[in-house]
Amino acid sequence: MSLPGQAQSWIRIGLATLSLALATQAAWIVLAEFYHPHGIQFPTDRHTGFVTRLERDNAKRAASLAVVRGDLWAESAFAYAELLWTDRALALDAQDELNQEVLKDLQRALQYSPHRGDVWLMFAAVVDRFHIPGYQPSSLLKMSYYTAPNELALLPLRLNVSLRATGIQDPEIQDLIKRDIRIVLTRAPALKPDLAAAYKTASPQGKAFVERVVDEVDPAYAGTVRGGSQ
Repeated sequence: MSLPGQAQSWIRIGLATLSLALATQAAWIVLAEFYHPHGIQFPTDRHTGFVTRLERDNAKRAASLAVVRGDLWAESAFAYAELLWTDRALALDAQDELNQEVLKDLQRALQYSPHRGDVWLMFAAVVDRFHIPGYQPSSLLKMSYYTAPNELALLPLRLNVSLRATGIQDPEIQDLIKRDIRIVLTRAPALKPDLAAAYKTASPQGKAFVERVVDEVDPAYAGTVRGGSQ
């Protein structure tokens, strides 16, 4: 039995509309991928931070085109990671850009991908380094610990920020830091130099805390970390 002419017309209109929507979506995805640099990872050191700067414009353009992709907003934020290792006095000139661009990218990344422990950590590091008002590094750090407790790549920067932040007084933060230190000393010895480096830049309270944990977990390493050697 054939459908009435009016029903057939509505089916054609529906299929045409669906085809147009799919074509628009495909073009939207392809255009964002065209600018997507693909090589940006969470910055773990000064060199990585400076390399990602070269892809900043494309990363920003890809994220802006995709709009709702948290991974692209995260990469756009990571492209500003050089600021974490830039001399503070020089970085002050970038304060406006930092507030307007990095924080916006981090907020959008977390809006669409709130499970990203690396983004929470980058957020905490930026707030801690530039003393941005309205945010608590310790609260942001907790979210990094909760969302990525076992991601070894985050440990160097997370220890560095955690041991400097005023949140070291928080018993919950202390438990989380202690767990990271235990991981370094018992399961990831390759990260011991990073622990020693974090100790060197830690607050007095942070240094005392590290010394207590190292004495408890690996007394043989206590002298090394106090000496700041690797």
